[in-house]
Amino acid sequence: MPQATESAAMPWLRRLGVTTPELVVVTDGRILAPHEPAFGPPWVVKPDIVGGGKAGLVHICRSSDELSAAVAATLRRGTPAVVEEYVEGGDWYLSIALDEISYGAVVRASVTGGVGFDARQAAAVKVRLSEGLHDHEVVSLLDQADVKDRQLRGALAHALQILWTAFCAAEAVLVEVNPFRWDEQRLVAVGVAVEFDPHGRAAARGFRPDVLVEPGIAPHRAPSPREIAVREADAAEPHRPGVAFFELDGDVAYLISGEGAGLVGLDYLYDNGVLPACCLDASPGAGSAKVQALFRSALSVPGIRGALFGAAVLNLVDARELAQEFIEAAEAAGFDAGHVPTVVRLAGPFEAEAREMLKAGLPGALVLDRAASLEDACDLLISAMGRAPQAWEGFAR
Repeated sequence: MPQATESAAMPWLRRLGVTTPELVVVTDGRILAPHEPAFGPPWVVKPDIVGGGKAGLVHICRSSDELSAAVAATLRRGTPAVVEEYVEGGDWYLSIALDEISYGAVVRASVTGGVGFDARQAAAVKVRLSEGLHDHEVVSLLDQADVKDRQLRGALAHALQILWTAFCAAEAVLVEVNPFRWDEQRLVAVGVAVEFDPHGRAAARGFRPDVLVEPGIAPHRAPSPREIAVREADAAEPHRPGVAFFELDGDVAYLISGEGAGLVGLDYLYDNGVLPACCLDASPGAGSAKVQALFRSALSVPGIRGALFGAAVLNLVDARELAQEFIEAAEAAGFDAGHVPTVVRLAGPFEAEAREMLKAGLPGALVLDRAASLEDACDLLISAMGRAPQAWEGFAR
């Protein structure tokens, strides 16, 4: 579904009446002028990509040297850099998402937010699109979210009504601000993700941000063959839950799905100097063809020196199915876990059987049980990548 980059979504929110940070976009052909930015320090530097998947890629810079380094690092990843005003304050979360089952929307609010936040933790109310969002529903939502400060309640209620109007007028599938920052005077949207119905009416399309792109593909570079393969597999079965794949500049095939655990693991690797070669996401029920496309693409990224595969402890998918898909994808991609350090941390239904399948079908992989944390798996992979291939073979056993 069409989405907006940071540089397109922020001005769109501002036009609607939501307060947003000042920002400047930097590209290879458009460098910062001597007088820029005209705000800060400090500054926030992030890649100009769609959605909220920026874990490990956001920098807070308190000096000109830090700013220059962060902008250069972002440009090297092949995306423009957004330099934003840094806003102090606590994090808050608001979102409106289409609920196709009830032909309505789910409106959510939370007193927490930020990187790794799971929207399912937020307070929620269901609203019929035909009836609109009423004051009593907003009051109920903010009560559930335990918002006590009167001034903040007013600011959140006002923001929700603006987002609701935009959600309906633009025929959106998702409008999410994560997070809002509240500095006791202003409620500022410092992170935003928006998605729109690709079949929306012309009037709705005219109400959307100026620049929209397809999810998972940076708008300023051509998609890789692997990204195209995943997009085609996803489009071939529109009745099944979607999948997404985005290629990065690193050398670790990162196959941890999900907004929560996935972002935490990305952050941890970046913090320890390891750069993922990709990130991906898949909803339960996506089906074998889509999952195979995801796994094969991740394991086929040129130059990968390691692989991390796994699922959260609360994963509801049969772990044996995931294990089999991974084994088959590795074979199809010509991926050798005995030569490329591979760490698996798999949990979920039938996890013990799944681990035995992986040990037999993926010789050389280090297969961990649920006693190991995601950070443990990352540490083992980092250690293994520093070893020679022969040493890894002994290490894995």
